Amino acid sequence: MDTYNLLKTAMQVSTTRAELISSNIANVNTDGYKAKRVEFENQLQKAIGQNQFNLSATNEKHLNNSSSINPRVIENNASSVKANGNNVDLEVEMVNQATNGLYYNALTAQLNGRYKMLNYVLSN
Repeated sequence: MDTYNLLKTAMQVSTTRAELISSNIANVNTDGYKAKRVEFENQLQKAIGQNQFNLSATNEKHLNNSSSINPRVIENNASSVKANGNNVDLEVEMVNQATNGLYYNALTAQLNGRYKMLNYVLSN
């Protein structure tokens, strides 16, 4: 997986995460509702740790990665914060929302930097 595809996937994960956080907040008082999360970073760390990127040379100066990391949505069924079976913790969701905003901004800055570098190379 090249850097651009990884950044694209990470931005999609961040967008999905923002939607899930909004859904969790909207359902904070819904009986039996279970908070949902996106699992991505753990899969990425496992892939890096197990060297699952399957890098192969397409040119002596290039590497190609044919593997992909697929984020997945998981539901927290392990706990209940309230007597009605709902486990959405509003404070946790607000922290997650702020963290995700910072994460998305960092990804955007990273992608913009790469595009500037590419533009510089192409213009010279």
